[in-house]
Amino acid sequence: AFHITVDHPDALEAILLRAPAMGKPWSVFLMMDCGYGRDGVDPTDPDSILMARRLTEKTGVAAFAGIYTHGGHSYDHEGTEGDIASKVRETASEEAQAAAAFGKRLREEGIDVPVVGIGSTPTCSNPPLQGLQGINEMHPGNYCYYDVMQERLGSCTEEDIAVRVVTRVIGHYPKKNLLLVDMGWTACSKQGEACGFGRIEGHPELTVAGLKQEAGLLKSTHGQQLDFAKYPLGTQLRLEPYHSCAHTKQHDRIHVLADDQNTVIDTWAICHGW
Repeated sequence: AFHITVDHPDALEAILLRAPAMGKPWSVFLMMDCGYGRDGVDPTDPDSILMARRLTEKTGVAAFAGIYTHGGHSYDHEGTEGDIASKVRETASEEAQAAAAFGKRLREEGIDVPVVGIGSTPTCSNPPLQGLQGINEMHPGNYCYYDVMQERLGSCTEEDIAVRVVTRVIGHYPKKNLLLVDMGWTACSKQGEACGFGRIEGHPELTVAGLKQEAGLLKSTHGQQLDFAKYPLGTQLRLEPYHSCAHTKQHDRIHVLADDQNTVIDTWAICHGW
Protein backbone atom coordinates (compact mmCIF):
# COMPACT_ATOMS: atom_id res chain seq x y z
CA ALA A 1 0.00 0.00 0.00
CA PHE A 2 1.08 3.55 -0.70
CA HIS A 3 0.21 6.05 2.04
CA ILE A 4 0.14 9.84 2.16
CA THR A 5 0.59 11.84 5.35
CA VAL A 6 -0.88 15.32 5.76
CA ASP A 7 -1.12 17.90 8.53
CA HIS A 8 -2.69 20.90 6.79
CA PRO A 9 -6.19 21.44 5.33
CA ASP A 10 -4.80 22.86 2.08
CA ALA A 11 -2.71 19.75 1.45
CA LEU A 12 -5.69 17.58 2.28
CA GLU A 13 -7.99 19.43 -0.13
CA ALA A 14 -5.38 19.24 -2.88
CA ILE A 15 -5.33 15.46 -2.50
CA LEU A 16 -9.11 15.19 -2.48
CA LEU A 17 -9.31 17.13 -5.75
CA ARG A 18 -7.13 14.58 -7.50
CA ALA A 19 -8.95 11.33 -8.05
CA PRO A 20 -6.51 8.40 -7.87
CA ALA A 21 -5.84 6.18 -10.86
CA MET A 22 -8.03 3.10 -11.44
CA GLY A 23 -10.42 4.17 -8.70
CA LYS A 24 -8.19 3.12 -5.82
CA PRO A 25 -8.71 5.63 -2.97
CA TRP A 26 -5.82 7.56 -1.50
CA SER A 27 -4.73 6.09 1.85
CA VAL A 28 -4.20 9.13 4.05
CA PHE A 29 -2.68 9.38 7.51
CA LEU A 30 -3.14 12.45 9.66
CA MET A 31 0.18 13.51 11.17
CA MET A 32 -0.07 14.76 14.75
CA ASP A 33 2.43 16.55 16.97
CA CYS A 34 3.26 14.66 20.18
CA GLY A 35 5.62 17.33 21.53
CA TYR A 36 8.37 17.19 18.92
CA GLY A 37 7.29 20.51 17.46
CA ARG A 38 8.41 19.79 13.90
CA ASP A 39 5.17 18.98 12.12
CA GLY A 40 1.73 17.53 12.74
CA VAL A 41 -1.68 18.78 13.80
CA ASP A 42 -2.42 19.74 17.39
CA PRO A 43 -4.34 16.75 18.84
CA THR A 44 -6.25 19.06 21.19
CA ASP A 45 -7.42 21.40 18.41
CA PRO A 46 -11.03 20.86 17.19
CA ASP A 47 -9.83 21.65 13.65
CA SER A 48 -7.78 18.43 13.76
CA ILE A 49 -10.96 16.45 14.22
CA LEU A 50 -12.51 18.28 11.27
CA MET A 51 -9.62 17.17 9.05
CA ALA A 52 -10.13 13.54 10.02
CA ARG A 53 -13.88 13.84 9.46
CA ARG A 54 -13.28 15.43 6.05
CA LEU A 55 -11.37 12.31 5.01
CA THR A 56 -14.24 10.05 5.97
CA GLU A 57 -16.63 12.12 3.84
CA LYS A 58 -14.77 11.46 0.59
CA THR A 59 -15.26 7.72 0.23
CA GLY A 60 -14.02 6.49 -3.09
CA VAL A 61 -11.43 9.25 -3.28
CA ALA A 62 -9.71 8.91 0.08
CA ALA A 63 -9.64 6.50 2.99
CA PHE A 64 -8.66 7.63 6.47
CA ALA A 65 -5.79 5.28 7.36
CA GLY A 66 -5.30 6.61 10.88
CA ILE A 67 -2.96 8.87 12.82
CA TYR A 68 0.78 8.91 13.04
CA THR A 69 3.33 10.75 15.14
CA HIS A 70 7.09 10.79 15.60
CA GLY A 71 8.77 11.36 18.96
CA GLY A 72 11.83 12.94 17.42
CA HIS A 73 12.55 14.93 20.58
CA SER A 74 13.73 11.65 22.10
CA TYR A 75 17.06 12.41 20.39
CA ASP A 76 17.58 15.60 22.40
CA HIS A 77 18.38 14.07 25.79
CA GLU A 78 21.81 14.29 27.36
CA GLY A 79 23.39 12.89 30.51
CA THR A 80 24.67 9.55 31.72
CA GLU A 81 23.59 6.36 29.99
CA GLY A 82 21.01 5.50 32.66
CA ASP A 83 19.67 9.05 32.82
CA ILE A 84 19.25 9.22 29.04
CA ALA A 85 17.36 5.92 28.90
CA SER A 86 15.03 7.12 31.67
CA LYS A 87 14.40 10.41 29.88
CA VAL A 88 13.73 8.57 26.62
CA ARG A 89 11.13 6.43 28.39
CA GLU A 90 9.43 9.61 29.62
CA THR A 91 9.34 10.94 26.06
CA ALA A 92 8.03 7.57 24.86
CA SER A 93 5.25 7.80 27.41
CA GLU A 94 4.29 11.31 26.27
CA GLU A 95 4.37 10.19 22.64
CA ALA A 96 2.17 7.14 23.23
CA GLN A 97 -0.28 8.90 25.52
CA ALA A 98 -0.75 11.80 23.11
CA ALA A 99 -1.43 9.48 20.17
CA ALA A 100 -3.71 7.14 22.12
CA ALA A 101 -5.71 10.07 23.50
CA PHE A 102 -6.18 11.57 20.04
CA GLY A 103 -7.26 8.21 18.64
CA LYS A 104 -9.78 7.82 21.48
CA ARG A 105 -11.11 11.33 20.91
CA LEU A 106 -11.65 10.66 17.21
CA ARG A 107 -13.50 7.42 17.95
CA GLU A 108 -15.70 9.24 20.44
CA GLU A 109 -16.64 11.50 17.53
CA GLY A 110 -17.69 8.45 15.54
CA ILE A 111 -14.58 8.35 13.35
CA ASP A 112 -13.00 4.96 12.72
CA VAL A 113 -9.23 5.05 13.35
CA PRO A 114 -7.64 1.91 11.85
CA VAL A 115 -4.08 2.80 12.89
CA VAL A 116 -2.66 4.70 15.83
CA GLY A 117 1.03 4.75 14.96
CA ILE A 118 4.01 6.11 16.86
CA GLY A 119 7.69 5.67 16.52
CA SER A 120 11.25 6.78 16.83
CA THR A 121 14.12 4.37 17.29
CA PRO A 122 14.87 5.58 20.86
CA THR A 123 11.24 5.36 22.01
CA CYS A 124 10.82 1.97 20.34
CA SER A 125 13.94 0.66 22.05
CA ASN A 126 13.00 2.13 25.45
CA PRO A 127 9.19 2.11 25.39
CA PRO A 128 7.11 3.45 28.29
CA LEU A 129 7.08 1.20 31.33
CA GLN A 130 3.28 1.45 31.59
CA GLY A 131 2.88 -0.09 28.15
CA LEU A 132 1.42 0.97 24.82
CA GLN A 133 -2.31 0.82 25.36
CA GLY A 134 -4.19 2.29 22.42
CA ILE A 135 -1.21 1.93 20.04
CA ASN A 136 -1.17 -0.64 17.26
CA GLU A 137 1.81 0.35 15.08
CA MET A 138 5.37 1.49 15.69
CA HIS A 139 7.52 3.03 12.95
CA PRO A 140 11.15 3.30 14.12
CA GLY A 141 13.56 4.49 11.45
CA ASN A 142 16.91 2.78 11.97
CA TYR A 143 15.83 0.15 14.50
CA CYS A 144 16.99 -2.70 12.24
CA TYR A 145 20.55 -1.35 12.01
CA TYR A 146 21.18 0.81 15.06
CA ASP A 147 24.31 2.98 15.20
CA VAL A 148 26.68 4.77 17.58
CA MET A 149 24.17 7.55 18.19
CA GLN A 150 21.57 5.00 19.30
CA GLU A 151 24.13 3.37 21.55
CA ARG A 152 24.76 6.75 23.20
CA LEU A 153 20.99 7.17 23.67
CA GLY A 154 20.73 3.81 25.41
CA SER A 155 18.81 2.15 22.59
CA CYS A 156 21.34 -0.61 22.03
CA THR A 157 24.81 -1.95 22.78
CA GLU A 158 27.76 -1.94 20.40
CA GLU A 159 27.05 -5.61 19.60
CA ASP A 160 23.62 -4.61 18.28
CA ILE A 161 25.00 -2.24 15.62
CA ALA A 162 24.45 -4.16 12.38
CA VAL A 163 26.01 -1.97 9.69
CA ARG A 164 29.56 -0.89 8.86
CA VAL A 165 31.29 1.30 6.30
CA VAL A 166 34.40 -0.54 5.07
CA THR A 167 37.46 1.52 4.15
CA ARG A 168 41.10 0.89 3.23
CA VAL A 169 44.29 2.48 4.49
CA ILE A 170 45.87 4.26 1.52
CA GLY A 171 48.50 6.46 3.15
CA HIS A 172 50.89 6.72 6.14
CA TYR A 173 52.01 10.04 7.63
CA PRO A 174 54.11 9.18 10.71
CA LYS A 175 55.36 12.73 11.23
CA LYS A 176 51.75 13.91 11.42
CA ASN A 177 50.65 10.73 13.23
CA LEU A 178 47.86 10.27 10.67
CA LEU A 179 46.49 7.51 8.45
CA LEU A 180 44.83 8.28 5.12
CA VAL A 181 41.80 6.16 4.19
CA ASP A 182 39.59 6.01 1.09
CA MET A 183 36.50 7.08 3.04
CA GLY A 184 35.34 10.65 2.78
CA TRP A 185 32.00 12.29 3.47
CA THR A 186 30.70 10.73 0.26
CA ALA A 187 31.09 7.37 2.02
CA CYS A 188 29.83 8.08 5.51
CA SER A 189 28.31 11.60 5.63
CA LYS A 190 29.55 14.38 7.91
CA GLN A 191 26.93 13.81 10.59
CA GLY A 192 28.40 13.07 14.00
CA GLU A 193 31.62 15.02 13.55
CA ALA A 194 31.83 15.79 17.28
CA CYS A 195 31.76 12.04 17.96
CA GLY A 196 34.35 11.02 15.36
CA PHE A 197 31.63 10.17 12.83
CA GLY A 198 31.21 6.88 14.68
CA ARG A 199 33.70 4.28 15.87
CA ILE A 200 36.45 2.27 14.17
CA GLU A 201 35.45 -1.30 15.03
CA GLY A 202 38.03 -3.16 17.09
CA HIS A 203 40.42 -0.20 17.15
CA PRO A 204 39.77 2.01 20.17
CA GLU A 205 43.14 3.67 19.50
CA LEU A 206 41.84 5.15 16.22
CA THR A 207 39.31 7.88 15.52
CA VAL A 208 38.34 9.85 12.42
CA ALA A 209 40.15 13.19 12.43
CA GLY A 210 38.37 14.63 9.41
CA LEU A 211 36.71 13.91 6.09
CA LYS A 212 37.21 15.33 2.64
CA GLN A 213 35.11 14.32 -0.33
CA GLU A 214 36.69 10.95 -1.16
CA ALA A 215 39.32 10.58 1.57
CA GLY A 216 39.54 10.79 5.31
CA LEU A 217 42.19 11.03 8.01
CA LEU A 218 42.46 8.84 11.08
CA LYS A 219 44.33 9.93 14.20
CA SER A 220 45.13 8.40 17.56
CA THR A 221 42.29 8.65 20.04
CA HIS A 222 44.29 10.11 22.91
CA GLY A 223 47.28 11.59 21.11
CA GLN A 224 49.50 8.54 21.50
CA GLN A 225 51.95 7.70 18.70
CA LEU A 226 50.45 5.19 16.30
CA ASP A 227 52.24 1.96 15.40
CA PHE A 228 51.98 2.24 11.63
CA ALA A 229 53.20 -1.33 11.15
CA LYS A 230 49.79 -2.45 12.42
CA TYR A 231 48.06 -0.77 9.49
CA PRO A 232 49.86 -1.71 6.23
CA LEU A 233 48.63 -0.01 3.07
CA GLY A 234 45.52 -1.86 1.97
CA THR A 235 44.40 -2.73 5.50
CA GLN A 236 40.63 -2.81 5.73
CA LEU A 237 38.97 -1.00 8.63
CA ARG A 238 35.28 -0.83 9.47
CA LEU A 239 33.48 2.25 10.73
CA GLU A 240 30.46 1.78 12.96
CA PRO A 241 28.46 4.78 11.72
CA TYR A 242 27.29 7.57 13.97
CA HIS A 243 23.91 7.70 12.19
CA SER A 244 23.15 4.70 10.03
CA CYS A 245 20.42 6.49 8.05
CA ALA A 246 22.77 9.21 6.82
CA HIS A 247 25.71 6.89 6.23
CA THR A 248 23.69 4.25 4.36
CA LYS A 249 22.15 6.90 2.12
CA GLN A 250 25.61 7.61 0.70
CA HIS A 251 25.69 4.20 -1.01
CA ASP A 252 23.67 2.36 -3.65
CA ARG A 253 23.78 -1.10 -2.08
CA ILE A 254 24.28 -3.01 1.14
CA HIS A 255 26.40 -6.16 1.18
CA VAL A 256 24.96 -8.71 3.61
CA LEU A 257 27.61 -10.75 5.39
CA ALA A 258 27.57 -14.29 6.75
CA ASP A 259 28.32 -15.02 10.40
CA ASP A 260 32.04 -14.99 9.61
CA GLN A 261 31.63 -11.24 8.88
CA ASN A 262 33.60 -11.58 5.65
CA THR A 263 31.55 -13.64 3.18
CA VAL A 264 28.96 -11.72 1.16
CA ILE A 265 25.75 -13.78 0.99
CA ASP A 266 23.34 -11.20 -0.42
CA THR A 267 23.16 -7.65 -1.78
CA TRP A 268 20.35 -5.20 -1.09
CA ALA A 269 19.71 -2.27 -3.39
CA ILE A 270 19.12 1.04 -1.61
CA CYS A 271 16.10 3.09 -2.67
CA HIS A 272 17.20 6.61 -3.58
CA GLY A 273 15.02 9.65 -4.06
CA TRP A 274 12.25 11.16 -1.97
